[in-house]
Amino acid sequence: MLSPLQLFYCASLVGISAISGLLLLLYHCAPVLYYLCTGILLGSVGYCLVLYLAPKSKVSGDGKAVFITGCDSGFGFKLAKRLDSLGFTVFAGCLLADSGGEGSKKLRAECSSRLSTVQIDVTDDGQVKAAVQQVKDRLPKGSKGLFALVNNAGVLQPGEIEWVSLATYRRVMEVNTFGPVRVTKAFLPLIRRAKGRVVNISSVGGLHAAPMAGAYSMTKAALEFFSDALRHEMHKWGVKVVIVQPASFARATDIVSPAVFNNFVENLRNNVEEVVMEDYGMEYLNYKMEQLRSYVNGGMADPTPVIDAMADAVTLTTPKHRYLVGASFEDYVTWMWLGYFPSKWTGSTLLIEGGPKPAMLQKTN
Repeated sequence: MLSPLQLFYCASLVGISAISGLLLLLYHCAPVLYYLCTGILLGSVGYCLVLYLAPKSKVSGDGKAVFITGCDSGFGFKLAKRLDSLGFTVFAGCLLADSGGEGSKKLRAECSSRLSTVQIDVTDDGQVKAAVQQVKDRLPKGSKGLFALVNNAGVLQPGEIEWVSLATYRRVMEVNTFGPVRVTKAFLPLIRRAKGRVVNISSVGGLHAAPMAGAYSMTKAALEFFSDALRHEMHKWGVKVVIVQPASFARATDIVSPAVFNNFVENLRNNVEEVVMEDYGMEYLNYKMEQLRSYVNGGMADPTPVIDAMADAVTLTTPKHRYLVGASFEDYVTWMWLGYFPSKWTGSTLLIEGGPKPAMLQKTN
């Protein structure tokens, strides 16, 4: 089976050959159409180049406030520091702000006095309400409201569909989907008054579901549709809604740190239903989790491309609706390929073959 990158090169070669052949045919049979089509093609390419290369205007951070969730570590921590350095008044929402979390301590020590940490558990209505009041009380002088909200907080629970308990599905959905909904609804009055923006950190997992990531992909797919609906509804208020979709950057966050990943594995071992464990077997479960660990450890450790996209979503005068952030060119090709080609061609690109079979299949073969 060809890799997505090889398929992309083949498809590109076929496309270029087809266009060249068509233009050559027009040149000999219908010169007028040849010059017309060539002009349109060159004009389109030139227009795209101008859009890509033209300098983008950015807003000044002076007097503008931003609230970010999930700043204890990872993307949220880095973005809080970046926006603080750009002159924004940053409210860094941290799960452990009131309990001595290292992330909140480092932010207060390393950033300017404009940055303040805010205790927030995005699943807790009371803490969200308190965070809104804290932001209201500390907005920059003369500010009409909140310029940007970045919904970054998220959790992961890997495992095949049958292995993950319903309680875990609910927990992941509560953080990754209902968390952004809860926080956004609470802050929207402040955002509308500033004609600000909402930036939701989704994932390529919200575009295409991969094996061993069903629970996570469900939450991010829901977040994608929430963001799209919100964008349409907020247009009349002058509020922008932006989605950032990181690809293979798990190593750049603490979402799958060794301690967290080991906890995932232990949780699955202890909570998989007896009949399910009997059919799959511990050998198969352990193998698949180690396979997933290897895949995650092969991702990008440098979060800079994601932070750049998040910063653009906040600072550009006219940000894009979506920022797909790949760890490599092949990343971009893979996710584009999965999105626009038949699933029977692309399904195998997400499957990792090899290793032991489930216990029940071993007995029947």
